Amino acid sequence: MSAEERCKLDTLDKELLQQLQDKFPVAKSPWAEIGRGLGIAEEEVLLRSQRLSSDGVIRKLRTILNGQKLMACSSTLMAMRVPADKMEEVVSIVNEYMSVTHNYQREHDYNLWFTVTTCGGKDLRSTVEEIKRRTGIPNSDVLDLPTTRVFKIDVRFKFTDFKDDGEGENKSEAAEMNVSTSMNTDTDDPDETDQAILRTTQDGIPFVKDPFEGIAKEAGISQDEVIARLKKLIKCSVIKRLGISINQRKVGIEANAVVAWKVPQEQVESVGNMLSSYKEITHCYERVTMPGKWEHNLFTVIHGYTRESVEEFAERLSEVVGIRDYLVLFSNEQFKRTSVMHPY
Repeated sequence: MSAEERCKLDTLDKELLQQLQDKFPVAKSPWAEIGRGLGIAEEEVLLRSQRLSSDGVIRKLRTILNGQKLMACSSTLMAMRVPADKMEEVVSIVNEYMSVTHNYQREHDYNLWFTVTTCGGKDLRSTVEEIKRRTGIPNSDVLDLPTTRVFKIDVRFKFTDFKDDGEGENKSEAAEMNVSTSMNTDTDDPDETDQAILRTTQDGIPFVKDPFEGIAKEAGISQDEVIARLKKLIKCSVIKRLGISINQRKVGIEANAVVAWKVPQEQVESVGNMLSSYKEITHCYERVTMPGKWEHNLFTVIHGYTRESVEEFAERLSEVVGIRDYLVLFSNEQFKRTSVMHPY
């Protein structure tokens, strides 16, 4: 894993990161609103946020969208056995694809693991086949594990005990896990103006005094209308929340592992729901198996400050869910980490 210098955070930095991550205010003066909650001036909130962004702690401030509400997206997790002398070449090819959002070298015989996600009618299968053809890795050395069920996607980290007491923009974890069944299906789909706002805000919201002003100019509407439309899109679950993504290694969360579980089919739903209830787990998916080649069907992602803490946590989870057949696949190199961009 490439070493990154850890940033020192004071208590106020941590409180600010927690609020920016969990619930960025959709308001004319969001920095002032955050400042009132933290007991500091608007200017200090903005300056601290800009510093944390320039230091690389904050990757991006953006809208986090609900793919299930917007359009059909298809995803697969691929793993390859890549010879050491071909790793650089294969990684370069894989990283060319915008549909590849995460790419890691992991500690396993299958040593390269990456996700491929296509949305808006793009063909996942043709993308996968093209990647295999271009890399030249034989099928015998490739795992292709499409997602069959999503239990949880919630990449957030705990810095403080910040609680949401606002108007509901920051959903509880249980609500986010069940968003596909609880969403308001009576609301109209996003219109062209909504789509323009979503295009801009998922690419990034600037760290400036009036962050929604530039978005309004680009969309050709008033700032008040942008704010009203964003609130509507949050209320009807098109947007999960507005928040920052964190470079966890900059704050000392350096251990990243996929834990793959071999769960009897009749227990997948109960085990998936149990695992998803833990804040330490950011992702939980059921995936297809390849009998005789790969038979672990439930995947979770755990982040921790040390390898030991991740291993101990996986062991505790194993005892709770009663599944002893699992693999902890640590990453030792991060080649790519981006967000899924919904194509509006």
